[in-house]
Amino acid sequence: MTNQPGGAANVFTIGNGLTFARLVLLPIIIVGVVAGHGWVAAIAMMVVVLTDLLDGRIARRLKEASAFGKTLDSTVDFVLIYSLFITFYAAGRLATYQFAFLYLAMLAILSLQFFMTAQGAAAAVTTTALGKATGALQYGYLLILVALEVLPHSRTAAMLSLAVFALLAAAIVVSTIESVTIIARTVGTKERN
Repeated sequence: MTNQPGGAANVFTIGNGLTFARLVLLPIIIVGVVAGHGWVAAIAMMVVVLTDLLDGRIARRLKEASAFGKTLDSTVDFVLIYSLFITFYAAGRLATYQFAFLYLAMLAILSLQFFMTAQGAAAAVTTTALGKATGALQYGYLLILVALEVLPHSRTAAMLSLAVFALLAAAIVVSTIESVTIIARTVGTKERN
């Protein structure tokens, strides 16, 4: 980890810059989807995914990795993913049942984070066993939704979209159950002490 004098982590790093770039690209994707400029949304989304793949690797390679960077990455991913799901729902590209599952994931993640913070857990982001996989599936599903903005509509694309959504929905259900279990276990442990 890179530290400045006085022990404060350096927040102005290349990795954190790449992470922050995703927030800059978010409105471009939203406008691309809402205004019917699918190619703009698709190009911006590809850059978003590229920055997500590179930010941590670059930070580790340059020995600039920090707890701040990890938290920033998780926070930006959360804001980006759920802002885009809301955008796709508002634009009529997601069915209500799909949005309900995605919203359930958001509520489970927020509930777990708020609860663990209230319990005095470490400042690091608390995750479930399927947390990373669920996040990757969410990004993958968003990529499909953005691709559908520019690709010709076909039965194959629609089936692929539904298959990935079904996998994502299953991961959301398992992660939500695990979040509830973590909270219940923590409450049980506190009550016994």
